[in-house]
Amino acid sequence: MFSKGDIYTIKEVSTMLKVNIRTVYRWIDSGDLRVAKFGRKTYRVFEADLKGFVKKFLK
Repeated sequence: MFSKGDIYTIKEVSTMLKVNIRTVYRWIDSGDLRVAKFGRKTYRVFEADLKGFVKKFLK
């Protein structure tokens, strides 16, 4: 699941977790999934944050 590298796009996260992109944005808006914001619309998810989210909320 986590083999590409250290940083993922929102689309990559939605594909890996098999959820809609809107669901990922809801997790971000609620503060459950931490992201790094670059500019106004660009979000990236660090691997460690994604693993922590999966461990805490999806298991």
